[in-house]
Amino acid sequence: MQFSDFFNVGSGLGDTIKTVFFKMLPRGSQIEKVRAEINSGVLRKYGKMTKLEINKENKTIKADLDLKGEKEAVQIKLSNCRHIQEDGKNPVVEVGSIEVSREWLDALLKTLVQKNVIPERIEIKNLLHQTVVKSLL
Repeated sequence: MQFSDFFNVGSGLGDTIKTVFFKMLPRGSQIEKVRAEINSGVLRKYGKMTKLEINKENKTIKADLDLKGEKEAVQIKLSNCRHIQEDGKNPVVEVGSIEVSREWLDALLKTLVQKNVIPERIEIKNLLHQTVVKSLL
């Protein structure tokens, strides 16, 4: 499994219905829905995201995480986030920079991106996830 697989699960009629309902939600509710999905999915074993802020104008994403084994919340800031859509291709998300409040975790993430373990660009194949990214970024 690759890192980008976390963003490309599911398909079919269920996702079409979820897409329609997601578009109907106010922006704040959309962000809370994304936070809840991340908590029940990729973060379930590690802790939970207590706050998620997405600033479409500034292209930033900020999150506070309560991770198991950590005494204080871990803050993550993604800057210069871009949604790129080329004709005939699935959209991609590109993150300009990542900052983490824990020095060791900040260094680890930057190393993983540099070594392409975590790609600089993530292709979004799933229709529901495309809608989420387009709405929020």
